Order: sequence, then C-alpha cells, then structure tokens
Amino acid sequence: AKGTIISLAQTPVKNTVHVDELGRPITKQQLLEPFVIPNLVGFSVATFLPGQVMMPPHAHETMHEIFYVIDGNGIFQIDGEDIAVTPGSFLHIAPLQRHGIWVPKENNKPLKLVVTGVSVGEKKK
Repeated sequence: AKGTIISLAQTPVKNTVHVDELGRPITKQQLLEPFVIPNLVGFSVATFLPGQVMMPPHAHETMHEIFYVIDGNGIFQIDGEDIAVTPGSFLHIAPLQRHGIWVPKENNKPLKLVVTGVSVGEKKK
C-alpha cells in the first residue's frame, strides 16, 4: 500500500449533506476518503459561510471527532455550552457528546476547519 500526497488547492469542493435554512450546503474538500486508514473517518477541510448553522446538536455513538480551525471564527455548542473558536482552536468531541456549529451572520468571512475522526467500538443495534 502507498500513502497519499495531495494539495488542498487541487482538491475539489464538494457539498456535504448539511444544508442551511437558505438551502446553502456546508462544503468540504476531502483530502483522505473515509476508512482508507482503518477507523479513520477521513480527513477534510470544511467551510461554513457566515450565517450557516449545523444545529440542532447531534452526537456520534462511536466516533471521536476532531476539529482544528484554520481560518475565520464561529461557535461550537458542546453539551449545551457555547464555545467561541478562532484560528488555532482545537476541539476533540468524544463519543456521545452533543455538538453543533454555527457562524454568526455578521462575520465577514467563512469558518474553515480541518475535520477528522476515529471510529471506536461497535454501534448498538
């Protein structure tokens, strides 16, 4: 097996399944597809436009989700607590922690963040 070398600038922008109330999808550039490395749920850069919301909060039963902010700012809600994030913020969301993300409408630029995660254990049936 061989690893991957790729440039973000060469990586296409794809829509995610998350769409805001104005019909605008949250987008991502997928640098590593899910499960190319066992248990790693991929590695991507997600972009939230000003005013975009990924709420209500949700949780993952068997995934540790990891976020690293590279540009812009926004708000994560984790277990009911609002946390402002800025470039350099690192977040580790453990399985079953409820979380949501939004970018205030008055922000003048998008929130860009690295997103990855590790799947652990088996989902309950």
